[in-house]
Amino acid sequence: MSWLPPFLVPMSDVAPVTIEAVDIPRRLFWSVAGPTVVGWLLTYLLSIRQTILDGRIAVPAYMVAVNFSWEFSLGFILEQTPSQRQINTVWAVINVFLFYQAFRYGPRDYPHLSRFTFRALLGGLAVWSSLVVMAGANEFHDCDGMYIGMIINVFLSAAFILMLRRRNSSVGQSLHIAVAKFLGTFSAGLTGFLLYPSRVLFLVLIPTMVVLDIVYIVLLYRRMRLEGRNPWSLRGYRSLVGA
Repeated sequence: MSWLPPFLVPMSDVAPVTIEAVDIPRRLFWSVAGPTVVGWLLTYLLSIRQTILDGRIAVPAYMVAVNFSWEFSLGFILEQTPSQRQINTVWAVINVFLFYQAFRYGPRDYPHLSRFTFRALLGGLAVWSSLVVMAGANEFHDCDGMYIGMIINVFLSAAFILMLRRRNSSVGQSLHIAVAKFLGTFSAGLTGFLLYPSRVLFLVLIPTMVVLDIVYIVLLYRRMRLEGRNPWSLRGYRSLVGA
C-alpha cells in the first residue's frame, strides 16, 4: 500500500474513552451541572404546561420515548455514578408526564397512523431505546451517561427544528422551552468538557447540539413574529388563533 498518500491524523495512542474523568472541585462541578439540571427541569415542566395549553406535544413524541429511556435506564437499571443517578431519577419521574402526553397527543402529528399503531410504535421505540442505551453505556463504560446522552441530544435538537417545519406553525412550542433547553444543553456541554477534556468525540457532539439549539431559537422566534405572536408571552397558541 505504499502508493497511498500519508494519513493526516494519527490514531490516539490511548483510546480517549478509557481515560477517567478529571477530578475537579465540587463547587466547580455544580456550577455547570447545576444549570444543566435547572435547564432541563424547566424544559420538561414548560413542555408539560405548553402541551396542556395547546393540545399538541411540546417535545417530538419519538424523542420523548428515547429521552425517557435514557433517564429511566440509567437511573433505575444500569449502574451509574451516584450523583448522575439522582439527577436521572428526578428527570425520569417528571418525564412520565411527558411520556403520557406523547401517548395522548402525539397521534395528532401523525394523522396517517392509527392511534393504536402510533402508540405501539412509541412503546416499542421506548423498549428498544432502553436496550440500546444500556448496551451503549456499558460498551463505553459510560458511568455518567455522557456519550449516549449527547448523541441523543443531537437528534433531539434536530427533532425540534423538524417539528417546527413539519407543523409550519409554533403550536405546542414556546421560546421559553427553547431557551431553557439551550441552557441545559450548553451547561451539559461545559460539564462534559470539564470532566473529560481528552474525549475527542465531545468536540463534535457538543458544538453540534449547541448550534442546533441556537438555530431552533432563531427559527421559532421568526415564526412566532410572523404569526403575530409575542415570542415571550406565556399564553398558548390556541389563545392566539381562538381555537
